[in-house]
Amino acid sequence: MKLTPLPAPAPLYAFTRSEKDLAGQSRADQLWILQQMLLIRAFEEKLLALKDRDLIHGPVHTSIGQEAVAVGVAMALRREDKICGTHRAHHQYLAKALCAVAPAGFDPLRAGLTDAMHAEVLTLLKEILGLAEGCSGGRGGSMHLYHPAAGVAGTNAIVAGGVPHATGVAWADQMQGRDAITVCFFGDGAVYQGVVHESCNLAALWRAPVIYAIENNQYAVATSRREGCSAPRLCQIAAAYGMPGFKVDGMDPVAVRLAVSHVARDRRRLPCVLEIDTYRHLHHAGAIAGSAYGYRTRAEETEWQQRDPLAQFTERLKLAGVEERAFAALKEQAENCVERAAAECLDPDSGGVAVVRAELQPRVECAYDGLRDQNLAAIGPFVEAHEVPCPREVRYSDAIAEVTGRWLERDPTVVVMGEEVANMGGGAYGATKGLPARFPERVRNTPITEAGFCGLACGAALNGMHPIVELMFSSFGLVAADQLFNQIGQLGHIYGGKAAVPLVCRTRVAAGLGYGAQHSMDPVALFALFPGWRIFVPTTPFDYIGLFNAAMKLKSPTLIVEHQRFYGQKERVPDGPPDHVVEPGRALVRREGQDVTVAAYGWGVSLALEAAGRLEAEHISAEVIDLRTVDDATTDYETLGESLRKTGVLVTVEEAQRCNGLGPKLVREMEQRCFDDLDGPALCVNAADVPLPVSRFLEQACLPTIAAVADALRRAARRQV
Repeated sequence: MKLTPLPAPAPLYAFTRSEKDLAGQSRADQLWILQQMLLIRAFEEKLLALKDRDLIHGPVHTSIGQEAVAVGVAMALRREDKICGTHRAHHQYLAKALCAVAPAGFDPLRAGLTDAMHAEVLTLLKEILGLAEGCSGGRGGSMHLYHPAAGVAGTNAIVAGGVPHATGVAWADQMQGRDAITVCFFGDGAVYQGVVHESCNLAALWRAPVIYAIENNQYAVATSRREGCSAPRLCQIAAAYGMPGFKVDGMDPVAVRLAVSHVARDRRRLPCVLEIDTYRHLHHAGAIAGSAYGYRTRAEETEWQQRDPLAQFTERLKLAGVEERAFAALKEQAENCVERAAAECLDPDSGGVAVVRAELQPRVECAYDGLRDQNLAAIGPFVEAHEVPCPREVRYSDAIAEVTGRWLERDPTVVVMGEEVANMGGGAYGATKGLPARFPERVRNTPITEAGFCGLACGAALNGMHPIVELMFSSFGLVAADQLFNQIGQLGHIYGGKAAVPLVCRTRVAAGLGYGAQHSMDPVALFALFPGWRIFVPTTPFDYIGLFNAAMKLKSPTLIVEHQRFYGQKERVPDGPPDHVVEPGRALVRREGQDVTVAAYGWGVSLALEAAGRLEAEHISAEVIDLRTVDDATTDYETLGESLRKTGVLVTVEEAQRCNGLGPKLVREMEQRCFDDLDGPALCVNAADVPLPVSRFLEQACLPTIAAVADALRRAARRQV
């Protein structure tokens, strides 16, 4: 058998700076580069001192030794370009923010650090101290920094968690016709996270203008690059996605600047991977050297410290004729700026010990702001099916396509993405019927990379787009759990309520259809654990259109849960465009009754209505309430309470297993709210606490049936629980 070498899909390059390149930098730019590095070093050293005095709550991951990376990148970018960072991002934030406010040709020796520059330093310090006027309102601290005006599109504490966001930010700029690029920083420890590769693949497929900047500081906490990375060069990951890969010396700010400028100058090079070799002088967090923990040697640290970017660059400037007094002046400016910022945040207490100024602390009540869009009244007016003529019959799945198409028509920022959404004329089950042909650039098939495209959608939402994400099966949400729960559901709050994440995630429940345990999860109770999500479960075409419109008008994420059994069902909706809005937080009494209250959602409503109909012959009157919205913030406890004051007993019905069900939680809540109105114990009807089998016989035995629901209602009504 003959083996023939395959051509490499994309080349790899190493940048090498020459003395001519250094000489090509203006004197003002060289001084500004050094000034920024001095300021970052002074800032980080001040943070360590404040942390040692317990004035900073939470971790402090400093960038001492890595200043040249951030400054070199920022000097190559424009204000409209963006960066996304990791838990170690003070240097990136400061460099991008300082460059954003620096006048063209800024010479720090002549002009000194401006008030605007001081304000940027002060804002970051306030954030790390947890103060109200920090860039994220004090909620983000050291690791979650957000400053879109300066091009800081968000830093993230989850290793590689922000990589798909950066991809989405870059893609959103491209989709909206903006001439901007995004630099996505992550470390060597993130390179083999799966979401990095999902993001790289999406960026290559969709030509997102993003530079994946691997800030290779040689250690992921205490695990060396040699231990954690199989590739001899980290930029080699680029080849798998047909991207060019580059490497540059990250201890040299001019080399980094020229490398980023070279890549950004020709968009055909984007997306790409840029490996930036650098070194973290200290341990992962704190002021102690890594050698103190035994994972590296003092000799290694000394060798890298001899290449310290500040010391090296200072020597080069001396050789270029910069006088010693200039260096002293720049260092004094940097230290004074940092000390001034600290003085504005601290006061001495009665014993003369510095404490954080009490008046700068955030108000306690503001902790609840920004979690989700609370302005529900503004998305109306609201209407119910019985209040308007509904002459037109429409299938449930067609209602999804109609209302989605309506939003694509009237809002150019709306995009639909998911697996197969642009195939087969309308996706796997017709929910995008006719839309791919009408909106080919905005109805996008994705690879089977749930974490990647959910995270990309999050970044796009943060940058002006309005994504509709389809998870083909709700169980697949577990593959994207970090992006759905840690990221999409929380970032609006983490960034101090200053970031909107207007994203709708649609997904289906396939219980009862033989898909088996890994495709049949009911996601409602899982998503309800994370308070940033609103959860809508429409059971009719009218409600689907109305709740979808409500979700799209909100500036925070919403999950819409669809049961596959509904797709073929037809009901009536109003004539004309599908623009009506159903009020979130308003349950609907589908059937009135006197003897027992039934709270249900999704397919459980159909089961409850059938069971209630059968019990009429036994003179049992069941009131069936379709919850429709089931997150804690918008569950309609008032309607449930009114019903319980009439019936005195509650039964919940859902297809979720009891261990993963909303019913037990709802029972506890109503017992606390309506204890005096209850005269019998509640019952929960759920699936069996086992993974759903594929076997038709076993699956039917595990799921709630009409007979089982009727039995529960009968016992509750007769107080025979």
